[in-house]
Amino acid sequence: MKSCFALLTVLFWAPALLFSQSRPSLEYYLPGVRFNPAIPTPASFLGFEPGEWHVSHDQLAGYMRELDRSSDRIAMTEYGRSHEGRPMLCLFITDPANHARLDAIKNTRRQLVDPAQSAALDVKNQPAVNYMGYSIHGNEASGSNAALIVAYYLAAAASSEVEQLLKNTVILFDPCFNPDGMQRFSAWVNSRRSLNGSADPAGDEFNEPWPRGRFNHYWFDLNRDWLVVQQPESRGRVALFQEWHPNVLTDHHEMGSNATFFFQPGVPTRVNPLTPARNQELTAKIATYHARLLSENRVLFYTEENFDDFYYGKGSTYPDAQGSIGILFEQASSRGSAQETANGLLTFPYSIKNQVLASLSTLKAVGDMRVELNEYKRDFFKQALTEGKKSEVKGYLFADNRDLPARALLDVLARHRIEVRSLAQDITVNDQVFHSGNAFWVPTEQPAYRLIEAIFNRRTTFQDSIFYDISAWTLPDAFGVLWAPVRLRDIPAGWDHRQKPMGLTSRYGASVLSNPAYAYAIGAVGYEVPEVLAKLLRDGIRVKVAMKPFEADGQRFAAGSLVIPSEKQPFDENALLARMNNLGTELPVFPINNGLTAAGPDLGSSNFPVVRPPKVLMLTGEGVQPEAAGEIWHLLDTRYGIPVTMVNTERFSDINLLNYNALILPDGNYNKGPAPDKIREFANNGGTVIASGGALRWLKNNNLCSIEFRNTSFEVKGRRPYESYDEDRGARRMAGAIFDAELDLSHPLSFGYERPRLPMFLGDTIFIETTKNPYATPVVFSKEPLLAGYVHPKQKPLVANSAAATVGGLGKGRVICFAGNPNFRAFWYGTNRLFANAIFFGNLVSGEAVEKKE
Repeated sequence: MKSCFALLTVLFWAPALLFSQSRPSLEYYLPGVRFNPAIPTPASFLGFEPGEWHVSHDQLAGYMRELDRSSDRIAMTEYGRSHEGRPMLCLFITDPANHARLDAIKNTRRQLVDPAQSAALDVKNQPAVNYMGYSIHGNEASGSNAALIVAYYLAAAASSEVEQLLKNTVILFDPCFNPDGMQRFSAWVNSRRSLNGSADPAGDEFNEPWPRGRFNHYWFDLNRDWLVVQQPESRGRVALFQEWHPNVLTDHHEMGSNATFFFQPGVPTRVNPLTPARNQELTAKIATYHARLLSENRVLFYTEENFDDFYYGKGSTYPDAQGSIGILFEQASSRGSAQETANGLLTFPYSIKNQVLASLSTLKAVGDMRVELNEYKRDFFKQALTEGKKSEVKGYLFADNRDLPARALLDVLARHRIEVRSLAQDITVNDQVFHSGNAFWVPTEQPAYRLIEAIFNRRTTFQDSIFYDISAWTLPDAFGVLWAPVRLRDIPAGWDHRQKPMGLTSRYGASVLSNPAYAYAIGAVGYEVPEVLAKLLRDGIRVKVAMKPFEADGQRFAAGSLVIPSEKQPFDENALLARMNNLGTELPVFPINNGLTAAGPDLGSSNFPVVRPPKVLMLTGEGVQPEAAGEIWHLLDTRYGIPVTMVNTERFSDINLLNYNALILPDGNYNKGPAPDKIREFANNGGTVIASGGALRWLKNNNLCSIEFRNTSFEVKGRRPYESYDEDRGARRMAGAIFDAELDLSHPLSFGYERPRLPMFLGDTIFIETTKNPYATPVVFSKEPLLAGYVHPKQKPLVANSAAATVGGLGKGRVICFAGNPNFRAFWYGTNRLFANAIFFGNLVSGEAVEKKE
């Protein structure tokens, strides 16, 4: 077959066009081949050429629908909706004959990844599957704008090369991974576009306002969510991936404007050890296609620097754990129409063109390497199954069936097509009993073995000490469930490691209450307790919380249990009973028929204070990390149903804080911080201030809390080679690790926890001394705290026995400080309750048990 490179090269060698022609054309972007005139061009649909304006998501989606209507090479599906209701689209692009047998092709993909069937499959006669995705960061717009052109090329190019490519390839084409972020960014940059634009980087066009278009609606970085699938955009993408098992997944990004162009492989020493060496060999072979086409078009590029393949939650690494090749592209960003950079004038059309080039080189590589890539995928799962059989760890147990985090973890595993079974026989592992019917079993002897290890493994040794993203993400630790690896030596005689097929039962088996009671109680344990509490308070129901354990009507209740007395409620007894039977949750409600308890304080005691309805204000804006603020917003809005008023720090001075009783300062540097005196007045009047991460430094510097930081010196003694500077500096960064913490289970901040140990996430080098007041450090890191991840040797002793959470006092108010992030990326279910307790119960902490500001 005639090389497509000969045609691709003709095309593009017109650098003068970049600067001399204000309106780019398809000839600038695409090879000089004949196109089917029946297929509308992007300009004929949009009214402008790609690169003149930043296409909005609705325009992009409209053009994809038009291609679907007009081309027999394309079948489009809507695989989900974003938070803001925008359609998430995938175009299946292939030869019309393949479209007629698409279900059969999909079935062969399932056979390919099943070692029991793959040996009988003739991979030489099977098409490759190429998943191409653009602009998962909404303000990295050259990707989605290039998608317009690549989709047109695949739909309309009338060349033998393209026809042959489509016969041998099924392309899953997603023109925009992040609809909401893209829409936000395009609206901003288009509204600042001038007829006679300035390329000065100081201009508004290149400096979008907080939170910027990188993120989705709730300000999540969707390129960190592939593994943990907490966002609807990710769930849709992962479902497609698991349905089609692509050979290659491309992920088109942008980077700093003064850079050039990057494609993988990344840093060789930062590849996850679970990724086979063959993956990197194939990545390098595909890279030769990119290098050739970019070189022929005089595009500067680099590989094997800056970016890595370690965290499996990114689009370019998630495939690596599943027999696919993930490829990251990073184009220097114009962030607008044209911007002056260290490498000269960088225009939006030029950025788009490079993304088109990378797309075309990928198509060429996948077409040429089809058989090799299919063989690799087949062999990957065969080898993974063999490794699973030989593994010392025969599986993983986690519990329990009742609480929501275990069900949420189960949902994540199911989305990745990992086999999970119900525990049918009791087993004791490390002195912990896992009970039949109340735990789940994940056998390692299955084709998904490597992905299972990526999810459950606690790794503390690494080839490199620098990470592009987090160094640990052990999901059962993050979800806060009881879990254990089960080795061969742990399995007793007669215990069947296969267990029984998955079957979910009612979590609590709660029954309907028949008669009105003196009071109702809801136990402290249960992830949804804050949600139920918020609902009751929103309905005007008076709720009390037990500050001490008690026993009533034959039931024992821990501190933190909720009590709803029938007296003085906005409903009569029968209406209150109906409300207790319709809480919208499986949490059991217990009737109490006598205020005299069998043990502990009586129900009329002051040990049952009234819970005040939360009136939450959260600071946002410059100086606040959008992700940290978004995680809190997402938690309160989607899981607990708590309204949160978000106020930019620039407007904070205008806000009447008497309308609020909880003030949240998310992680950030607060370089444009709010008025400290206003926060001091808020706390003095009884408000609760809740802060995490970098916000603690701002509070400390403004004399708003009594915390002391632990620090160490990184002074380098003697001479070091200059080339070691970057690595020495990077190794000091806390990339994100998991640490063991000890809870004071009697403290209001720990209400709802049953076990005294809790894995916690630290993603920054903020280490806090325990308080002088012996009662004001309810959560402390243990003596040997590192569970998983990398921490610099000099920082490791700083974590040991340091405070994970403190409670300070300022006037009548409380200042609650979290060293880490209890809501990290929405998958840290295990520590969400600490944050919720700070909101609901922070004001109930005794004034004698806080670290007072002197």
